[in-house]
Amino acid sequence: MVKNITISVLLALSAVTCVQAAPEQAGVLPDSLSQPAVSSRLAEHSMLSDIARAGQRLVTVGVRGHILYSDDEGRSWQQAQVPVSVTLTGVCFTDEQHGWVVGHRGVILASGDAGQTWHLQLDGNRAAMALVDEARKQQSDLLESAEMLVEDGADKPFLAVHCTGVGQAIAVGAYGLAFRTEDGGQHWQPSLAALSGTEQRHINALTAAPEGFYLAGEQGGLYRADRAMTKVQSMAEPYEGSFFGVLSAADGSVIAYGLRGHVFRWQGADAEWEQVALDTTQSLTAGALLENRAILLADAAGAGWYSRDGGRSFRQVEPQSRFSFTALMPLQDGDVLAVGLRGVTRFQATDLE
Repeated sequence: MVKNITISVLLALSAVTCVQAAPEQAGVLPDSLSQPAVSSRLAEHSMLSDIARAGQRLVTVGVRGHILYSDDEGRSWQQAQVPVSVTLTGVCFTDEQHGWVVGHRGVILASGDAGQTWHLQLDGNRAAMALVDEARKQQSDLLESAEMLVEDGADKPFLAVHCTGVGQAIAVGAYGLAFRTEDGGQHWQPSLAALSGTEQRHINALTAAPEGFYLAGEQGGLYRADRAMTKVQSMAEPYEGSFFGVLSAADGSVIAYGLRGHVFRWQGADAEWEQVALDTTQSLTAGALLENRAILLADAAGAGWYSRDGGRSFRQVEPQSRFSFTALMPLQDGDVLAVGLRGVTRFQATDLE
């Protein structure tokens, strides 16, 4: 599932959690790319960014390299072994065993044991070099931008990841970064089309559709991409504010949501984006498709917004606990698990009818 969190929160956290590479010596902090996540009893109550399902298991990720997994639908959690301590922002699984996590400093982690242990496949230094190599190969005018990323070091976060098939995934992030793998992560291929198509604006979220992907980002950025991420085209921008999430519904409609309670619905083809009225000015930071065309959005104040008509109208619903949410996960009993600033809570099925 695609995670949805404001870029301002992510980049603020990066200033706290990301330490530039330095030799491990007296008085110097270890590099967060090589410092393993510390086990903590409070991990499930810290900020969590995204959540995904690996068969019957739930896996959630967050600050300081925290990755937690639950085998009882979110009632109890265990902490995974993670080789980095950066803020993690997105997670997806292709099957019960194999999945990826992305995060700050260009981190991409992989697991082959249902999320219990993880290993590093890519970091921001290697990602920047891969972009330079690709720009040179294609003789692209983006070479200078790619070389600047190398000079910056491993400071650009990935913000979302989507598993597209066995051994296949796409990671997107700040400044139009997009990488894909088709071989289980042995190779991560950069997309110059994403850099140019987004004009190097942040990509905060993506969702799959039959024809490819929809991307949502800062400054009104909404885009369509093919499955290989070789073509990324800007869509009409219905407002100038940032989008933090995008959902592709079964009826072909697309829901994009973001700053100050803005929600827009697109029916496809030659339709225009239509604004959906929502009785809030809080930023919308999480969303999920439920059964029977239902949609649940959540805002930065911890309120839920529920639709039974495919996103044409919404009513407010309350979770068990209120705090800023970053991702939602429908559960087997009809509840919806919400993760965010203070860990985990849920929306009860009885309120989603």
